[in-house]
Amino acid sequence: MNTSAVARLLNVSHSTIQRWVTQLNMEVERNQLGHYQFSDEDIALLRKIQDQLNEGIILQKVSISEKKIRKATLQKHSEPNKEHDQLLERVIRLENGLKTKADDVVSYQLLQHRSEMEEMHKLVKKLEARIEALETPTGQHFDYFLAAEEAAATKKTKKRPFIKMIFGNRKNDSSSWSTADSD
Repeated sequence: MNTSAVARLLNVSHSTIQRWVTQLNMEVERNQLGHYQFSDEDIALLRKIQDQLNEGIILQKVSISEKKIRKATLQKHSEPNKEHDQLLERVIRLENGLKTKADDVVSYQLLQHRSEMEEMHKLVKKLEARIEALETPTGQHFDYFLAAEEAAATKKTKKRPFIKMIFGNRKNDSSSWSTADSD
């Protein structure tokens, strides 16, 4: 039986069967295309695995008394395969293309960093010149604290409200009118 048929028989997915076989290192025969071919013994073994998993045992702890160990087989080709050579050539071209692309990206990043560093260097030079200009004493030494004390010491003149300035003070105006009337 193939993997799909065994999966339907055990009511699990195709990939579950494959996972059990690989993780438990089961030796299962393969056909010419490399697909698993399960015997009756293999199916019985998979049922035991399923029973243990249903009991709550994790896959890494599953024990199989009749455990078959899977052995890898490598098919040998006596003559070089043209398709294999074409694939190998294509892989080499892709790797070279990747190296070239990576070099281009790194070169671009280096140029970007260099221009950023030049801009930062110009800014640092500007700041150094500005700091030097601020630190050098000038002929006009202005004491800010002295100016602030003088400003606080000067007496502020009281401003008259706008309406009083137009109409004047009524007491003063009425007394001046009354004196004007008495004359």
